[in-house]
Amino acid sequence: MQQIPQPTQPFERIGSLDFLRGVALLGILIINIESFTYPDPWSPYKYGFWDPWDHNTRFWVYFLAQGKFFSMFTLLFGASFYIFLERLEQKGIGLKALDIYARRLLWLFIFGAAHAYLLWDGDVLYHYAVCGFLLFPFRSFTIRSLLLILLIPIATLLLNSYNRVTATQKQYAEFIQASKIKEGQQTDETMKKIQRWESRTKKKSALDSEVQVPRKTYFQSVLTNAEHTKVHKGAVLYQGILFRTLIMMILGIILYKSGIFLNYQSVKYYWPIAITLLLVALVINYTRYYHWSFEYFHPVKSIWKSWLFTFPKELSGLAYVLVLNGLYQKYLASVKLKLISNIGRMALTNYIMQSMICGFIFYGYGLGRYNHYSRFELLSIVAIIWCLQLFLSWWWLKKFRQGPLEWCWRKLTYGNIQQV
Repeated sequence: MQQIPQPTQPFERIGSLDFLRGVALLGILIINIESFTYPDPWSPYKYGFWDPWDHNTRFWVYFLAQGKFFSMFTLLFGASFYIFLERLEQKGIGLKALDIYARRLLWLFIFGAAHAYLLWDGDVLYHYAVCGFLLFPFRSFTIRSLLLILLIPIATLLLNSYNRVTATQKQYAEFIQASKIKEGQQTDETMKKIQRWESRTKKKSALDSEVQVPRKTYFQSVLTNAEHTKVHKGAVLYQGILFRTLIMMILGIILYKSGIFLNYQSVKYYWPIAITLLLVALVINYTRYYHWSFEYFHPVKSIWKSWLFTFPKELSGLAYVLVLNGLYQKYLASVKLKLISNIGRMALTNYIMQSMICGFIFYGYGLGRYNHYSRFELLSIVAIIWCLQLFLSWWWLKKFRQGPLEWCWRKLTYGNIQQV
């Protein structure tokens, strides 16, 4: 008779993973909130730049946070995926483990799609769910095999960077050649080549015009989300970050297999590796985001520089995980940092809650504070939301074992599993 599968018990939780997941989720808000606040959040010169201090604020935010906490969260998802299947297999439930795992991802996909359509079109959960299915064959691979597999998406992204730089080099060469033609002898085609490069390399000025508050009603917000979320058209993942997502998830499996989340000392020279990786990542990210923030009008024409800029977020995410994991186990496990770990234990609930709060603050169906805050002022909003989530997570977990959406997710995952 097979054992009835049960959800993870509190004593089975890995403290460092809850802590790291909490840090990642709080950090994600620093960047995600910009998508609720500005029409073009990625631009280094539009919106939210009320004085020079805001440009510096954006640089430091992007240098330390942009993509880093998302990479952390993705890596931890990969580790959690492996742990989930490993524990199911240890319970000896055979093929039913695959049914449970598939059902878990199916409901994550549904949660993510509902989040994207009803609250925020930047949701990543349904993308994670699809990647979770793609990740399944790698569960039985050795660390060495997984490292070799990583070479495929890494090489693909480096090739993409190479192609982008060669296209830029070609455009620049055409501009130089067209510029040498005497005035009056230039054709429409050569003029277009000159104007295209000059437009690309022209330093832009910050926009001061008022922006109309979007999504004046909740129904209008849902319609807007539907325009950008194309799950109903078959776009069930983000193609642009597919390889990056798989890289970080596979790294999560590798790190868990190495044993560092249970005992960081299981890896020889752990601290030299972690600190060296962090320093290298900081140098690369400083160069990358200084260029993105202050030299965006100078296109990258060097292949080596382009390759250097290919994985800044992933390197930082990995370094953050290693350093924080070591610090937690060496110095912080005794105090447990329950407030942050509580965030990690309720990651799904808190992720959705962040969208609900930001939508209420910035969209027209709420307070309508869209484009009302500078880049620097926005940090105070982030801090307030952090405090609110820290308190609510603490309060909820004093009364219940898991967050409301976590309970719902697990209920849907395990609810119909019967004893065999």
